[in-house]
Amino acid sequence: MKGSILYFFLLSILIFYACKQSVKTSNNKKDTVIKSVSTFKPLVTDSTTASDTTTDDCPRAAAEPFIKRNVFPDAQFTLLADHKTGLETFNLADGDQVSIKESGCEYYTLSFRLETSRFAADTTDIPYWSNAAFSLLHKLDKGLVETPFDMEKMFKNVSARIKEDQVNPQNKLKLGEQIDFGGEDFSQFLIIDRVTRLADQRYALEFSMSYGPM
Repeated sequence: MKGSILYFFLLSILIFYACKQSVKTSNNKKDTVIKSVSTFKPLVTDSTTASDTTTDDCPRAAAEPFIKRNVFPDAQFTLLADHKTGLETFNLADGDQVSIKESGCEYYTLSFRLETSRFAADTTDIPYWSNAAFSLLHKLDKGLVETPFDMEKMFKNVSARIKEDQVNPQNKLKLGEQIDFGGEDFSQFLIIDRVTRLADQRYALEFSMSYGPM
């Protein structure tokens, strides 16, 4: 009889520890699953972000040559990696070197760089360099493929702004100033961006024209 009681007592202890171990194992498995889910979420966020950054909402098509070869036959066109930016480079008959960059998305922009020895003045004399930009644009106008700019109005407004600078010293032309020549629907403006003195008595004049928003 005592043997039977001892047997059942030992059996009860074994069953108790077996159940306790089963509960412990179950809890361990639950912890592992939670950790797995929490490390997966950042991967979804990173993937979504990468997808968003590759969306191209720019309304402009790929850039194409915008200089007429029958006017400037040595012009060379380069399409940059983004396919929205084009670069034309060529020489003028007087030895000046010209590069024009076509770029922009919301605003269509032509950025000009003239390297010249025909013009020489203090780099802070913005009215003088505005006249130089004015002169260059007159030369280039006939060689530009059709653009959205109102060139006739541009020449008129830039000329008027230069004269205003001469008449009113309190209203001097400045680098970065927008000379507006736009209409009611879209803004158009010219900016003198930078003037730099180079070696061998040469200067670099940089200015841009923008049109938009598109």
